[in-house]
Amino acid sequence: MIIKKREIPLSIQKLQALLRRIPPNHPKIPFINENLNKMLAGYKGENSIDYPLSFLAEKNFFIFHDLRLYDNKHYFQIDTLLLSQKFVLIIEVKNITGTLYFDPVFNQLIRTKEGKERAFPDPILQVNRQESQLKNWFSQNRLPEIPIQSLIVFSNPQSVIRTSPENFHLN
Repeated sequence: MIIKKREIPLSIQKLQALLRRIPPNHPKIPFINENLNKMLAGYKGENSIDYPLSFLAEKNFFIFHDLRLYDNKHYFQIDTLLLSQKFVLIIEVKNITGTLYFDPVFNQLIRTKEGKERAFPDPILQVNRQESQLKNWFSQNRLPEIPIQSLIVFSNPQSVIRTSPENFHLN
C-alpha cells in the first residue's frame, strides 16, 4: 500500500515557473535548462520503479516515496522506502546514461558518455549512510530494531555498469 505518494518535486516546479517568467534571451537559460533536465531525469527514473512495485501484495508492504526524515543532526532523503513486518528496504534510483564504472579506490561513480568522463558521488556510500541514518531515526523514535537492506536501481536500460574485481562481493 502506498502511504506517501511521489509528487513532482517543488524544485522542478520552481525551475519550470522561472523559465516561463524570464525573458527568452536571458543568459542563465542554458544553466536553468541543464539543472531542470537533471532533475526531470531523476524524477523520471524514480517513477520507473513504480510499475515493478505495483506487483507487491499491498497488504504486506507499506511504500513511502520521496521520504525526508530528520535524525536529530541532519535531514536525509530516501527515494523509496519499503516497509514490511520483517525488514525495511531502501531503494535509491539513479537515471544515468552511458557506461558507469564504480571506482572503489576513490569511492566515486564515473560515467563515460560520448567520449567524455564525469564523476558522481558513489551511490554505495549514499545508501550506507541512509541505512545508518534510518537506524538512528528508528532508535530515536523508539521503534523496534528491524533489518534494513538497500538497493541501488539504475533505471536506464541503456546503461552499462562496470566495476573492478575487488567490488565483486555480495552483501
